[in-house]
Amino acid sequence: MRHHLAVLAVLAVVLTACSAGTPTPTTAPSTTATSPSSPLPELRTKLDAIGVLLAACIPRLMGQPVDPVSNCANLMPDVAEVIGEVEQKADRLPEAARTAIGEVRRQLAEIAPCEPWFAGGGRSADPQLDLRCSLAWDNLYASYTEVRKAA
Repeated sequence: MRHHLAVLAVLAVVLTACSAGTPTPTTAPSTTATSPSSPLPELRTKLDAIGVLLAACIPRLMGQPVDPVSNCANLMPDVAEVIGEVEQKADRLPEAARTAIGEVRRQLAEIAPCEPWFAGGGRSADPQLDLRCSLAWDNLYASYTEVRKAA
């Protein structure tokens, strides 16, 4: 897992740099260094790496199909793994962050049926599906960001 996340962190930086010509999210994750007051300093690097990847994958939701070998195509298991590690230490987090962990879990479940939608670039012929999956993505991103800020 450590090697995998280190590779993801490097690739996130590359993805972010390579997507400079594409639309970017209005809310980008911060890349602040570990704060001495962080309740989970040992997970900070992993949380940041996944946060950067989540942000880097947002342009793929604007009609850009996702390559099956892209980190964006395999991101949800990484989100689940990191959230699992945070969940094990949730007693060190404020109540709002513990609630956000539950929201991330819920959003991961809701976004699972949207995998083909995401692979197709966040667009389909079904406006209901587009709305449902877009909202699931937005909520996942917001909840993950909440956990990340608190940790």
